[in-house]
Amino acid sequence: MCSTVDNAEVIILSDDDEPEEEEASVLFVEVEPVNKNIDSVLSSSAMEEDMVVTFSRCADVLPHARYDCPIQPFMATECEISTPIDNNQLMCEQCFCYICDKPASQCKVWTSSGVCHCNSHKRSTFWNNQRNSSLLGGLQSFNLTLCEIDSHLRHAEILLQRFKKELTVRFSAYLSGKPAEEYSPTAQGRVHE
Repeated sequence: MCSTVDNAEVIILSDDDEPEEEEASVLFVEVEPVNKNIDSVLSSSAMEEDMVVTFSRCADVLPHARYDCPIQPFMATECEISTPIDNNQLMCEQCFCYICDKPASQCKVWTSSGVCHCNSHKRSTFWNNQRNSSLLGGLQSFNLTLCEIDSHLRHAEILLQRFKKELTVRFSAYLSGKPAEEYSPTAQGRVHE
């Protein structure tokens, strides 16, 4: 069966139930171009090919980790944290920090000596551990992966960190011999009887 759509495309449908093994699954049909100037643009060697590209445009750059940036080249290292390697600190508008999981432009330690997130990438055990530690926090001790963490566990992690901070303040107050209520965040604003 052969049909024409908008006089520009030819669609060929086969009525054979079982195609032969040697028969191609795609059939190219040459159609005379509406604009005759296109022939002058294409070289003669390109016209001999089965497929000719007549239009192209630059692809949109989607959000990506810095190490996958199609605009700025990246030099991978195992665990360099002191300074940016080559031009790893350069970024496009769509680059994300692999460790913080936020836009690279918002990473506070992108080029900070001693932490330098601009060198991070997923092919390094060191950087994977840094990412897990940053994103999982205390939940890392439960051997959970990022895929297993949901909003309830993230909220539990925040509460755990608050408790840990309050406990540290109270313990410090205890060691110094001062009343714990003076330093406790929950005790602030309380009226003593």
